[in-house]
Amino acid sequence: MARRDGTRYAGARMRRVLQSFAAIAALTLREMLRQPLTLLLTATAVAGMALMPVLTTHTLGEGAKIIADNALALHFFLGLLLAGTAACQSLSGDIRRGTAATILSKPVDRVTFLLAKFAGIAGGMLLFSAVATPASMIAMRAAALTYEIDWPVLLPLAGAIPLAFAAAAAVNYLTRRPFVSDAIVLLAVAVGLAFVAAGLQPKEGGAAAHFGAHLTWTLVPVNVLIAMALLLLAAIALALATRLDVVPTVTLCSIVFLVGLMSDYLFGRHAATSRVAAALYAVLPNWQHFWVVDALHLDVRVPASYVARAAAYAGLYLIGVLSLAILSFRSTEVKT
Repeated sequence: MARRDGTRYAGARMRRVLQSFAAIAALTLREMLRQPLTLLLTATAVAGMALMPVLTTHTLGEGAKIIADNALALHFFLGLLLAGTAACQSLSGDIRRGTAATILSKPVDRVTFLLAKFAGIAGGMLLFSAVATPASMIAMRAAALTYEIDWPVLLPLAGAIPLAFAAAAAVNYLTRRPFVSDAIVLLAVAVGLAFVAAGLQPKEGGAAAHFGAHLTWTLVPVNVLIAMALLLLAAIALALATRLDVVPTVTLCSIVFLVGLMSDYLFGRHAATSRVAAALYAVLPNWQHFWVVDALHLDVRVPASYVARAAAYAGLYLIGVLSLAILSFRSTEVKT
């Protein structure tokens, strides 16, 4: 009887923890989507990729390479800014406003609170990547013609932002729903519709053999790798946000990003002869594992096995960073 009561109590406690986790994660995602900066960065990614075919028309046959480099770099850079600011606005903002103290006064422990915060931020980052990925593929498809722009492919992407903003404004006027979050969701839908239109569009007046016959599908695993890197950056930003505010957090994330990109050059080549270099090479995240643009230029498809290994690397690193964040947050003073 005592064992049965204990099992029942443990099950009830687990259900409460999961309910609290889901509620905090959903609230975090909702707050992130209601931030104007989230909409600004997402719209900037779409607008930047829509402009790339126009700005890279006469490139002596290197248009696809230039657009791939710029689109993926834009995805990475804007995602870095979004990860840093979202983590600070969510965690350090809650600590500063006293919201965290209110939530933690309920039967919610700090580990559940912090991990739920990361889950909500991760959902917003995945939505950002889900918008940036088809936008980059449409941009490359629009520049597929030599010295020409495929306007029937590009115009739906260019019109996605005004269409989403107009629809969100109409919904806000009629129902008083929040404009920013609706605009982000509608922008994702509009980019998705533009992607479908690009996949159905024939090339050079011919008929498309099937949907997406002229789309660069090799961009998908490359963008997936960047999405993994952004989740890792979000975890690093959340760990820093337990102690720091927005500006120092974004600054330190940028330093980690830049040093990690040069990790092979700065520390990797000296790892065999220097213990300090070997330690730094092991501790700092190596972003080159997620930046495989060269494979696109060589027309090499990134194999699923490589994506799986990169996911394992990101997952293990993510566990370590979140563990440090939990240790830091345990001793963080939460003001009421």
